[in-house]
Amino acid sequence: MSGRHHGRVALSLALLLCDLGAAGAGTLTYTPTNPTFGGSPLNGTFLLNQAQSQNQFTPSAQSPGGLGAGTLSPGQLFAQQLQSQLLGSFANQITQAIFGPNAQTSGSFSYGSTTVNFVRLANNTIQITINDGTTTTTVVVPAQ
Repeated sequence: MSGRHHGRVALSLALLLCDLGAAGAGTLTYTPTNPTFGGSPLNGTFLLNQAQSQNQFTPSAQSPGGLGAGTLSPGQLFAQQLQSQLLGSFANQITQAIFGPNAQTSGSFSYGSTTVNFVRLANNTIQITINDGTTTTTVVVPAQ
């Protein structure tokens, strides 16, 4: 083959590739799949079934509440609500001691096995230490 023939083949191949590239170019448009984010509502059932089939979580009898997730007896529900009210009252007493009209510079409170200590520091902050009998958590908050 002559060099001239190779040049025509190369030129023809280059033009063909450019032509193919131009034909495939276009504007890309994103369309969400999930109907929550604007996708087709027909995808909802499919996506839910896929999520449920992949869910490996199984509620156990050792879950908080004792009877599994979401199944508290009336007695357990009452005890949980009562404990929540008592802890709320306990937290209110501590908040009043720290920030109330007669705010203290330090103090200690106990409720069951939980102890809460607080002290007002020189840098206008308050250090609060919570010990639940197992772990100790320290929080520093502005004194306002």
